[in-house]
Amino acid sequence: MGRTKPIINYFRFSLFKPLTMKVTFDKNVYELVVDPDKRGDIDIELRDNYQRLHDLIFLGKITPFISETILTYESLRKSDRQAVLSHMQPLIVESDGKHISIRPNPTIHPGQSFHDDIYLPKAIALGFRILPDRRLGKLLNPKVLPEWYHTPDEDFFVTGERYASVLTVLDDLQVGYSVYKRLIENESNTHLNLPRIVASYDGSMKKFSAALSERSDGDSVALHIAHQLDFFCTLDSGKNARHSVFSDDVCKILQELFGFRKGSPQELVAYFVKNE
Repeated sequence: MGRTKPIINYFRFSLFKPLTMKVTFDKNVYELVVDPDKRGDIDIELRDNYQRLHDLIFLGKITPFISETILTYESLRKSDRQAVLSHMQPLIVESDGKHISIRPNPTIHPGQSFHDDIYLPKAIALGFRILPDRRLGKLLNPKVLPEWYHTPDEDFFVTGERYASVLTVLDDLQVGYSVYKRLIENESNTHLNLPRIVASYDGSMKKFSAALSERSDGDSVALHIAHQLDFFCTLDSGKNARHSVFSDDVCKILQELFGFRKGSPQELVAYFVKNE
């Protein structure tokens, strides 16, 4: 894994205890943070951590965020993913004679998953905001309302530059989107556009779903850093994947370059216990 030269450390962590910590919650934790009483075989101590995080959000000590990518790519049923991503009209191009607009096609995505139908509205009511995916031709989930998105105070292009810088680092480290791209591309299809490349994929659907999740994870981390948030809360340690944005080596580089901080719900709760 090659080492990338530092671009700039965008992270600005105050020497004083912050009044509010801005936290991005991953797919594998956000539902239980929103509803700590959710049914399931969950360790009592871990459930208590989710309750603590829920309370910290309610008290205004945590400002919670979630990436749009987990509400689009990862909410798709595995059996639908290839068909949705091979749609031949991912963009809608319109012109009024003077101006041309290009936007994602909102009819492609079939809607939220069963779990998101239940937990996303609860998350929004609790104070969660969605970090908007910045890729051209991104998927749009028709059940995600415009007012649920996070709108930063700073210039759109400033955030975009930071986002692009992180993606460049992830590509150099061969994680995130590059994992997905390497899986679906080969010598016979590189001349095709992306939907046709996806349609031509005839390999393992298990590997396809895993690569798509890695793409989602990489973009989630890039959005988190681009918006200068403080902590990325996830149960994913990247230990079961050969190339993972959440692996220790990658996270160490992201920490050095951008001040990226990742940890589990237990570690996030421990931070607040230590600083109470």
